[in-house]
Amino acid sequence: MASVVARGLVAVALATACGVGAAQAHSRHHHHHANHGHHHTRRDGASARPAAAEPARPPTSVAPAATAGAARTFRGHDEDALLHDMATRPVLRVMERFSSSTLVYHCDLGNGLEVAFKPARRGEHQWWKHEVLGYRLARVLGITGRVPPVVSRTVPLSALRGYTHGADLIVERDGTVRGAAIFWMPVLHHAGLHTGAPRAQWEHWLDARTDVPPANRRRASQISALLAFDYLQANFDRWNTANVPVDEHDDLVFRDNNRGWFMENLARTDMGTVVPPQRVPSWMLAGIERATPEAVRAEIARDGLPFHRLAQRSYWDAYAARREALLRQLREAITRFGRDRVLLDE
Repeated sequence: MASVVARGLVAVALATACGVGAAQAHSRHHHHHANHGHHHTRRDGASARPAAAEPARPPTSVAPAATAGAARTFRGHDEDALLHDMATRPVLRVMERFSSSTLVYHCDLGNGLEVAFKPARRGEHQWWKHEVLGYRLARVLGITGRVPPVVSRTVPLSALRGYTHGADLIVERDGTVRGAAIFWMPVLHHAGLHTGAPRAQWEHWLDARTDVPPANRRRASQISALLAFDYLQANFDRWNTANVPVDEHDDLVFRDNNRGWFMENLARTDMGTVVPPQRVPSWMLAGIERATPEAVRAEIARDGLPFHRLAQRSYWDAYAARREALLRQLREAITRFGRDRVLLDE
């Protein structure tokens, strides 16, 4: 049985996100329900077909060359080259539209590249920007292969035709829609990690007094890294059937981060629904120490994201307080239990 301490440390779900029934694995065709929502919409009265090929408007930004250090890759692709293509290639067709907590367009950019496009829409005009912030934070933290690449871009409204009914999209004066292009994961399965027995098991692993079996260290390491990632961005919308999927290798995918980064949540380091973990991988501890407000802002600037909130000192003061709270928790755990007990290396 997980200790009371461990349960308190990993209680990361909102009450409304709990109690979902046991999930089951889905085929590639159904992975969208884990990936982007629970309801999908085909083209109004017809199957999806290509929109008229229109030249891409100059994107909000084009990802620059990789920063100093080892080049990042994602699923065998150079990550910065991938961001460039995701930002600049025109949308050839909308394959489907999904709706759950937000709206997602599954778009074909050609040559095998597909993205999830989360648009600006009334009542959610900033949500898509949080996807960019989450991805850029992951880069600073050194998370590799777990957070699908994200880049801000615009898409002509005409490329979304047939899928705009009831979407409440915010259309720019030039006829485009701003949003986040997110690499489309070809395979996602429900892992059921939010449900009773599996959750009790990993909560037990994250108690620093507990020995994690060698066969489970990879999963425990990924979960603890995800908890730290979510704590830093105050993302409370994780532990439900849709938002903790695994890929074809049974590795966690840290996707759907648009519910993080809200100021009212960032400012609450004591927020009971998103709390810091007691254990993390050693590389994550180094990443948290590296992820100062200045470092995260510099990384976000590489996207060129237009977001007035990023200029507010109070916003970064709130992030800094969360980071310090997380570091303090981990350092106290290391002092109490020892470095070898707290750092969950595989």
